[in-house]
Amino acid sequence: MPVTEVINGVIDLIVQNIIAKTNLTKDVNIGDTIIEVEDSFHFVDGQEIVLIDFDYNVSGTPHYQIYEYAKIKDVVDTRHIELESPAVGNWEVSKSAFVQKTIGHSPLYEDRVYYGDRAVIPSEDMSITVEPLSLSNEWIYLMGGLSEEYRVSIMIYGKDIETEEGMQILNKYTDAVYGLMMSDLHPDMNNYDTPILHDVPVGSTQVIIKDSVENRENFRVGPIPYMFRTNYDLQDNLNTEQGRQILAISPASYVPGGEMTITVDKAFAYTYSTSEFAAFTRHGMYFYDSRIDNIEYGTVQKGSAFIRAARLNWFGKIVNEHRFPQKSKGINYFPEEESSSESS
Repeated sequence: MPVTEVINGVIDLIVQNIIAKTNLTKDVNIGDTIIEVEDSFHFVDGQEIVLIDFDYNVSGTPHYQIYEYAKIKDVVDTRHIELESPAVGNWEVSKSAFVQKTIGHSPLYEDRVYYGDRAVIPSEDMSITVEPLSLSNEWIYLMGGLSEEYRVSIMIYGKDIETEEGMQILNKYTDAVYGLMMSDLHPDMNNYDTPILHDVPVGSTQVIIKDSVENRENFRVGPIPYMFRTNYDLQDNLNTEQGRQILAISPASYVPGGEMTITVDKAFAYTYSTSEFAAFTRHGMYFYDSRIDNIEYGTVQKGSAFIRAARLNWFGKIVNEHRFPQKSKGINYFPEEESSSESS
């Protein structure tokens, strides 16, 4: 398995869960306590958030370099969040206003999550780097299960090195990443999912998705022999069902812009709806064992600056299936001229 897929999988987990943002679908006015959003799936009660719009980086606008902190009292449903205190500002959908999770009044932005460490880290913002350290392996069964263990370094860089508050913010982010990576010790990374186009009722064995080249490549008839598992799930914001095989795909050939109906081997026990963001998923890499087994706290030097940092050491183990005897590529390693001269 390419190490780039492992690192990108860890980055995706951090971006989706530590940053977590969703657009507003209705203007928020001063005094509002209920806000309407596209999808509240990655938010929980008691969480700190910021309200922000695209004018943040546009000088001369009312919201230049301004955002509003708030705290979630209750995630009411998929599209509504209740705030602990009334909003103090106006946030407009026309200005692309959105809600983003934050920790300790210090938001983490997507462009501050890096593949690999950096010689210089911007000290004014929270930053996270994800870097591969090593790959080791061992046979765990024949034939031929090769367990591959990836070691990854997750560095969290904080700001305000001279303040007690800065250290607490760094520790909170460290706890959040630790909790995320420990919340699922058998994660699937680099899954492929696509939204369903029509609701799936209880008892159905079919899902309808867009007919595209990517979907044809990722959804195929029959079990995929990866860790001896069936590879397909159906999930929305309310329910999930796992481990389905695909029995049939209709139409059999690609129809650009059309729909494809997938029939699975077992009926679904719940209703799945497009309004709850239902998606059909193919598993990616399955880690049968993973966790953060060590955290280091301290400071590091980046360029001419000293920055507070925490290093989390994560490992993940997957099984790479090998079949024996391994086939030759059919290459003649001994050219005829060389072979004839040696025999003479």
